[in-house]
Amino acid sequence: MRVTVLMADHCSSTSVAATLEFFATANVLHHYATEKSASHELGQAPLFTLQTASIDGHSVACTGGLRLTPDKALDEVHNPQLIIVPGFMFNILGVLPGLGRMVEWLQLQHQQGSYIASMCTGAFVTAQAGLLDGRCATTHWLFSEQFTRRFPKVKLQPERTVTDDGQVLCSGGSTSGSDLLLHLIRKFSSPQLAAECAKKLLVDVAVRSQTPYASTTFKKNHTDAEILKIQVWLEHRLAQGIVMEQVAEAFCLSMRNFIRRFKAATEQTPIEYLQNLRIERAKFLLESSQQAFDQITLQVGYDDGNSFRRLFKQRVGLTPSAYRKRFENVRP
Repeated sequence: MRVTVLMADHCSSTSVAATLEFFATANVLHHYATEKSASHELGQAPLFTLQTASIDGHSVACTGGLRLTPDKALDEVHNPQLIIVPGFMFNILGVLPGLGRMVEWLQLQHQQGSYIASMCTGAFVTAQAGLLDGRCATTHWLFSEQFTRRFPKVKLQPERTVTDDGQVLCSGGSTSGSDLLLHLIRKFSSPQLAAECAKKLLVDVAVRSQTPYASTTFKKNHTDAEILKIQVWLEHRLAQGIVMEQVAEAFCLSMRNFIRRFKAATEQTPIEYLQNLRIERAKFLLESSQQAFDQITLQVGYDDGNSFRRLFKQRVGLTPSAYRKRFENVRP
């Protein structure tokens, strides 16, 4: 299979390097397996033929400053069967306007039957080409809201680490690129080879979700000074029983006006905002303390530990104890 790995200024060097190394590993393990079999042929071609390409064939400066030199320019790439679009870390919204030539090239290759797999925020590039419209996709959870606003026709599944909608595939955040690469090896070779690659590269093959890694953004860079005061007021009173009608009354707002202005400023209803504050505070306490979850429940304003435990698992994707086991001591 002919694989072309794209690169551009500000892309993730890890996306490029990991792709080359995973497919090279697949080639080596496949060679060893066939060498032992009776069907082995001398000079047998590798499973995956790899090449890299930038827009103009010139070297690119990746995020962090590492420079990579491609094999070819886009115009020199002929009949790729699989194209890997790299991630762009936290630069994608600034970089995307300058990737017009890459977007046009992807459109052409897609029309000619190429598979296109996007890593992390590389999904923005594929979506800009219109190739994800009406299809399932994922991207880094941090950019899911911007992605949805920009590409409303895409069926975004931000909790997924990998999506496969036939000719187009996507992965979530940085480390889930390995999930995508193993999926591609499985898809275009065999489950056995993908499993061997995972063992040799010490990669976990369990089905994962981005949900435990996601955190809610509490928007404060708006112009409604009164709503900002209410946001701060809520943060300081999480342990108290908060009734939204009383909050509106305390700030001399009608309930209808309060909800309308709060949602316009924060993009969440007051109830959603308060619930998210409590979930995020509980996550922080699980990560940074050894308090029992019943104590944490009281600190974030819930009386019933069992109901909050169910809510936590529903929203975070892990039980409180599983969350603590995975993330404890990650904060300084």
